[in-house]
Amino acid sequence: MAELKDLVDKNKLLLYLLIIVAAFLTFSLAHQEPKVSIKPIKESKMTETEKLAKENHDLRDRLARLEPAAPVKIVTADEPSKAIETLPVLAVMSEGTRVPFETVYEDQSWARPDYEPYWHSKQGVWSKVPDRIHSSLHRLFVTPGTEGLWREVTYEAGIAEVADKIKLPVFDDKPENTITVVALQHQITDVVVLNNQVVLLGVPSRNGMQVLAVNKQELIKSVSGELTTLNNNQEYLFQMVTPDGYEVDYNNAVVNF
Repeated sequence: MAELKDLVDKNKLLLYLLIIVAAFLTFSLAHQEPKVSIKPIKESKMTETEKLAKENHDLRDRLARLEPAAPVKIVTADEPSKAIETLPVLAVMSEGTRVPFETVYEDQSWARPDYEPYWHSKQGVWSKVPDRIHSSLHRLFVTPGTEGLWREVTYEAGIAEVADKIKLPVFDDKPENTITVVALQHQITDVVVLNNQVVLLGVPSRNGMQVLAVNKQELIKSVSGELTTLNNNQEYLFQMVTPDGYEVDYNNAVVNF
């Protein structure tokens, strides 16, 4: 009987050990992260139906970037805000102050492109047709501030292919002081400022492109040379005009002081 009791006790101990091991393995498996690698299906392994579905999805995305979802009329308001009291161009030319500027880049033979590769719908952000039409209506592009804003203007104006050749000046060791003017098909000879109006005097041309840089501190000087405003956002009306004072194009820009 004693031997039988010892055998039973040993079997019980073995059973307990098996239960503990099983519980430990169950706990470990329950808390272990599954090692699953999800690999994208290569297009070569797609069925024809899957390929067509993917192509349809991609084309729908590109179409959404190209045009509005429904036929609509779009009129972009380019007029300056009512805060700007504008004067006739001839008054600005006669009463304003001529300010210095740097011609950063100039190409008299440059021809404005009808289309650029970076405007294609596969590129995304620059492909929207209403934006491209609106930009094509303008010859004048103005950007104050950062390198990022300058890059954006090069794509809008269609001059991104020469952007690497253009090095913007830094006025007073402050990059934010640089206001960049892109003039297409117009040769600017003078910049005249009166209050919040900036007149870019020059001669229209069939071809050609200029990139000018103006120190924004020049824009806040009155005729007497004193600063008129500080630490404020000021809206300026830039006007590209002929020597006779006829406006060819215009651009509204907000300058931070």
